[in-house]
Amino acid sequence: MVFLDVSGIDRRVRNEVTKRGLFLVSPEEDDREVYVFVCTDPNPNDCGFTRVGQVVGTGTSGELCKPYVMDGRDTEPPVSLTMLRGVFRNWEDGIKAVLDAYDTRT
Repeated sequence: MVFLDVSGIDRRVRNEVTKRGLFLVSPEEDDREVYVFVCTDPNPNDCGFTRVGQVVGTGTSGELCKPYVMDGRDTEPPVSLTMLRGVFRNWEDGIKAVLDAYDTRT
């Protein structure tokens, strides 16, 4: 199982996450892809409905990350993800894209 130590993500990006009252969580999910969830709850075992978005990368360096945002409405738990378009070369770029989409929704 592979996961990312989120303390290695640029501090400025982590501060932007914290400023919104969110958390970065990287659960041990898969052997090939690494997941970083942007959540309202820091518990890695309970990030299903607390997730506002996620970034998926291949390996801990996060080259060519794919960010997704929850596309459910605020009145009910979000249940599906929408992939964001663009080129995201690292974790920070992907997380910033998720935060931008989150800001647009809230």
